[in-house]
Amino acid sequence: MAQNNSSFDARGMYAKLAKDEEMEGMDLRVFLYLLSHLDFENFTRVRQLDIAEALNRHKEHVSRAIRRLKEKQVIIEASPKIGRSAAYVLNPKYGK
Repeated sequence: MAQNNSSFDARGMYAKLAKDEEMEGMDLRVFLYLLSHLDFENFTRVRQLDIAEALNRHKEHVSRAIRRLKEKQVIIEASPKIGRSAAYVLNPKYGK
């Protein structure tokens, strides 16, 4: 994972996620999938249906996980959307 922002703290992010008792397995799996699709600016655009198919889960489970990651401010929804696909950025302040 590339880091353009020198204040990004991946270890802090991972530790905080691991310790968060409200995070569930699906939330973490979706987070890892999003990580695997990041570009060099911590930006990803992946359709929820594609995530669901890749993880062999229902789209509703992925939607719930995305919502929880956004509520926890682990990811931030970026704009603009392309069609129905949302784009996300890792929150560089999460875990600090």
